[in-house]
Amino acid sequence: MTGNSKRSIRLLSWRTLRWVVTLPALPLVWWACTSHPLAQPTPAPEQQTNIRVTVKPNRQLDLVFMVDNSPSMAPKQAKMNAQFPGLINALKDPSDQTLPDLRVAIIDSDLGTGGAYTSSTCGPKTLPDGTVSNWGDVGHFQMIGATACHVTSSDALFLEYKTGLPVNYTGDIADVFKCLASNLGTAGCGEEHQLQAFEFALYIANNKTQQDLFLRPSAYLGLVFLSDEDDCSAATNDKMFGTSPGGTDLSNESASLRCYTRSHSCNNKNLSDSPPGYPTNAPFATALNNCSARMGDECSNPTDDPKNPETDTSLPTSCNPLKSIKVLADHIKAIKGDAAADQILVAGIFGWPTDTEMANAQYKIDMVPNPTTQDTAHPKVYDSWPVCYDPSHPAPKDGSFDTVAAGWGATAGLRMSAFIDQFGANGLKFSICQADFANSMKQIGDAIAKKLQNLCVDYKLYDTDLDPTNGLQPSCRVAYRDPTTGKEDPNSLPECGTSAATADKDCWQLTTGDKVKCPATGQLVTVLRPAGADATNPLAPGTQVSMQCRTCTDFNAPVGSDAYKACNYSL
Repeated sequence: MTGNSKRSIRLLSWRTLRWVVTLPALPLVWWACTSHPLAQPTPAPEQQTNIRVTVKPNRQLDLVFMVDNSPSMAPKQAKMNAQFPGLINALKDPSDQTLPDLRVAIIDSDLGTGGAYTSSTCGPKTLPDGTVSNWGDVGHFQMIGATACHVTSSDALFLEYKTGLPVNYTGDIADVFKCLASNLGTAGCGEEHQLQAFEFALYIANNKTQQDLFLRPSAYLGLVFLSDEDDCSAATNDKMFGTSPGGTDLSNESASLRCYTRSHSCNNKNLSDSPPGYPTNAPFATALNNCSARMGDECSNPTDDPKNPETDTSLPTSCNPLKSIKVLADHIKAIKGDAAADQILVAGIFGWPTDTEMANAQYKIDMVPNPTTQDTAHPKVYDSWPVCYDPSHPAPKDGSFDTVAAGWGATAGLRMSAFIDQFGANGLKFSICQADFANSMKQIGDAIAKKLQNLCVDYKLYDTDLDPTNGLQPSCRVAYRDPTTGKEDPNSLPECGTSAATADKDCWQLTTGDKVKCPATGQLVTVLRPAGADATNPLAPGTQVSMQCRTCTDFNAPVGSDAYKACNYSL
């Protein structure tokens, strides 16, 4: 609606288009579209659409990167560091190029093995504070070599950018992040606990101090992980690790293969059964599409439910010895409570084929050169083969195993894929086997940025006056919605009109042509309040606005009809 256009607002029933708009306490954008054409024998040129957006975006982002620091990750870490600026650039406001109020933390995948190993990278670890940990880095935020990376606060746990300026570092935040991420190295435990690392960092009580310092109640939470092997998150004392847990002879397979055979299912059969079996005793291959993470049959353990006893999983079990993916996801969702569906985004760059590769992707377990070269009695062992390969290091055409190509590839991340699925439309999957991560980083940044930006209406609105020369005249009803009861106020908010700047009561307005703030359509909605209203009559946290409007569908209306005139305009 242009500033000099005439205004004609036609009130409709609540059954037309509904936008549920969340005010400051819920600063996110959630889109869902359903189409219910009007009762006519042919598709109508109008539709009903449900959209949830924010009126006053809260540009706060708490961003956590989980970077796998196991021995195979060097080339993938380099890719991430090279393309991280793309994510940062995507977060910038298109109108003024400013970043949101941003906190960035880094964690790694090393949670040890609960003391199962007495030495090596999975054995006890001395932490920076001098304590010895059987659980690796226990989800602590990593700021290794912070001073050399231009972090200015000696006690900084994360990077912070606020009100347009760095808080605890100098220079560009992308450069500082790349420096810190590079310092993680690749000497972490090869029994990676990627998903549980998020739980340790952000949920468990032992890390409450860093959680209180980092997490902001109204901020959007972004979780990004980078890994080339599947998650092996196990209950802290379930005894499934070690060279021969429970006396089981595992000398014929790699140390991490149990993370696959005991927690994956293919062709509706648990892989702990033969083939491949646990211990692995035969090769196995099938289409990746036939395989999934085991869910719902986890062994009893108190970390999933305090009332549960600990199952001894040192011996083969019919239950899945790894932690429940749903419980891990629920613990993350609990951080934001009822707002979890709107305030959390999870993105993974992991062992997953690209869309074009998925149909031919193969899940395979077979012999490979023993990575433990000192074990001369077993020159070859069973291991999981890559499910995807870097284009610059493709798989051998003869189907053989190539160590270099496998080092650039990645094995199937079925558990990580299932974890992302727990977040629905707010979960994003990317292949770690891409030539570079430029597109992945940009898409992650774009997805988060959309949650932090202005209230943009990305649907064509039905123009009620049928005259394109008068500007857009939408047909809408707008009302506040109580955040506690969910009831809508029977009194509608008026449209602001031309006197918006001096409004004497709460009102709404729609402007068009703002392609800077709303690149898709240029349609920007704003709810305005009289001067001083926020101080004298503040809205309750989480107050929503329900907005019902008519929109145009993609169906073609007969030329010259009212529907044609109402929708035949350019955005």
